Amino acid sequence: MEILDAKQVIYSMGMPYFRELASFGALSDNAITDLLSRGKIMKLEKGEFITVPTGESSFKVVLQGKMAFYRGFEERHVLTRYFNPGEQMGFDWMIGLISHKGTDVAVEDSVIVEISSDQFYDMHVDHPADFGLFMINLSRELSREIAMLEDVIGKSTGWQMSAESDAS
Repeated sequence: MEILDAKQVIYSMGMPYFRELASFGALSDNAITDLLSRGKIMKLEKGEFITVPTGESSFKVVLQGKMAFYRGFEERHVLTRYFNPGEQMGFDWMIGLISHKGTDVAVEDSVIVEISSDQFYDMHVDHPADFGLFMINLSRELSREIAMLEDVIGKSTGWQMSAESDAS
């Protein structure tokens, strides 16, 4: 894992790129720059992983690449989700005050930014209008995760919609 300089990342990817990411959509350039500058930007090579220390309160946004989350269940780790550019990882854990119970793995070379709970609070104070938009963006991502999990649960139980159910 390599820690990257925010100014270099912003310059190389360009501000228009960040505006297109789901988590940063509609945020001002100042808010995006602040999130990246105060955050911890990490470059991971394919196969590298991150384990979050117990009690650490933060979440991550994938800037480039693809990440996978393996949830720990007793003696096993089960792949539960892939994360693509613009998607958040761990916001639900942070906002719910739940310990992170898994490992984030780079499926391909990836760049992510870690945003601490302190930084999240500071955004609320320093950029209140952008904070509201950021919350909407993150909530939308959580809603998509819930819908995806409902589909997985439904399919894993053998449930299949009939043509009649589909029409209603």
